[in-house]
Amino acid sequence: MINMAQMVILTLFSCLLIANAWAEDKNFGKTPPTTSEVIEHFKQPADTAPADTDDYQDVPESELQNVRGLRKISSTDKTTGKKVELPTTLAEKAISMEILFDYNSATLTEQAKTQLEPIGRALASGDLYGLHYRIEGHTDIVGSDDFNHDLSQRRAEAVKKYLTEHYAIPAASIQIEGKGKHDLADAANPTSEANRRVRIVSLGK
Repeated sequence: MINMAQMVILTLFSCLLIANAWAEDKNFGKTPPTTSEVIEHFKQPADTAPADTDDYQDVPESELQNVRGLRKISSTDKTTGKKVELPTTLAEKAISMEILFDYNSATLTEQAKTQLEPIGRALASGDLYGLHYRIEGHTDIVGSDDFNHDLSQRRAEAVKKYLTEHYAIPAASIQIEGKGKHDLADAANPTSEANRRVRIVSLGK
C-alpha cells in the first residue's frame, strides 16, 4: 500500500513530468529548423543526480518502474538494501513542423521534402546515434475522426519512409502514431493550418 507521503512524492513526479514535457517541445511552423538546431535540441544532457536522495527511500521499488524517456538516479532502500532507480527528468523532447502535403493526401510535396532535409541530416548524424523516435501525424478538426486518424497515420508513415530511405536511418528506430484531430497545436483555432503538422519525438536510447 502507498502511504500519504509516498503519494505526495509520486504526485510531484507527475507534475514535474508534465511541466518538462511542455518545456521541451519546439514548434517551428513552416520554417524548418537548421540541422544544428535539431541536433542541439535532441542531444542527451549529461545525467546529474541531486545531492540528497533520502526523501525517496520509502518509495516502493514497484512504483519506480523504468519508463521510456526518463533519466534515472540511483538510490538505496534503507530497509531492503536494494538499489532503486528514481526518475528525475524527462529526456523526451519533441519538435513540430507544418509539413506540406497535397490536399487530403499523404503525398509529400517537393517543399515538404526540402523541409525534411535538415531533420534527416540531424537524425542520421553521429551526434544523435542510437536514439529512437516517434513520428506523430496531426490534423485540424475538419472531417470525421476516422478520416483524420487514417490521414494522420499515413502522413506520419510518409515522413518515416522518406527519412529512412533518403538518410539511411534505421526503420526500427522510428515508430509512428496518427493523432488525428486530437492534441491540437492551436486549440483556439481548430481549423487552423497550424494544426496540420508532424511532430517528431525523441524517445532516448
